Amino acid sequence: MSTPRIAAAAVGITALALVGAGCSFGGTETVTVTAPTTATSPTTTATTATTSTATTGTTSTSTTGTTTTQPVVNPTVKANREIQADLTDLGFYSGPINGIYGPATTAAVKRFQARAGLGVDGIAGPQTMAAINLALGNDTTDAVEMLQTALEGLCYYGGTVDGVFGSGTEAALTAFQKQAGITADGRYGPATAAALADAWPNRPSSCSGKTPSGGGGSTTGDTLTIGSPKIARTFDLSSCEVIGRGVQATGAASGGYKVGLDSANGAGGTMAVTGGGLNLNGPVNTITISVNGQFRAAGTFQGGGAWTAVGTCTD
Repeated sequence: MSTPRIAAAAVGITALALVGAGCSFGGTETVTVTAPTTATSPTTTATTATTSTATTGTTSTSTTGTTTTQPVVNPTVKANREIQADLTDLGFYSGPINGIYGPATTAAVKRFQARAGLGVDGIAGPQTMAAINLALGNDTTDAVEMLQTALEGLCYYGGTVDGVFGSGTEAALTAFQKQAGITADGRYGPATAAALADAWPNRPSSCSGKTPSGGGGSTTGDTLTIGSPKIARTFDLSSCEVIGRGVQATGAASGGYKVGLDSANGAGGTMAVTGGGLNLNGPVNTITISVNGQFRAAGTFQGGGAWTAVGTCTD
């Protein structure tokens, strides 16, 4: 799970600077991080002469004996709220936290992408979500957890709901988009958000016996996300081991990219990325590991360019 937003936003400037190092951030221009805004959601109350107040996700019984079950909150709406809240914390969104991926949210995503040196299209794909994640100083993203939950409930995702936008999540999203007849690019934008929200009420009662259409990610469930001017990619790790105060890991991502991380002592060691037209390597300057196997590393590639990586070894 991600760290609390107030604490995460406090380190957002530093993390975002790492993502955008070497890009045209405008010299000394800084990102203004605002305190999280708490949105007040309207409360709907069922009003009849003898009916009690309905609670979302629970069963409410009226005094006349009639029982109604209220629907659980659509996870796609929750994902949109999390994106809006994250961009609010980073100072790119000032609209309502309403769960609607509309023009205001799209514009905020575009502003963030421009500042982070990413392609500006207003669509929260893997690179954009990874950059938001790094900017907030989080290991995972609540918005991605909700997206994975929606895809899992619709029987497209069979991987771990871990908040990391890895290749398994991307494949599941692509499969859903194909079925929905929208652009199948594996990225989460307004059209995909609307289609997921519409599909959720009609989801199957069970995915038992069904093979997830989008694949389930890596065999280990371990991931590593790198953010830097030269590469922003999430890798499925084929091996991942915490050794002392360091991590040894190897893995791959879509596009022919391979990664190797070898840092046994918390500093020193190397990070290397090959394939996909890249051949990058450089020292690991820092690495910290939490008790549950999540880690954060930072360093520089030879030839310039700082990188930050977040990942997890949970096996």
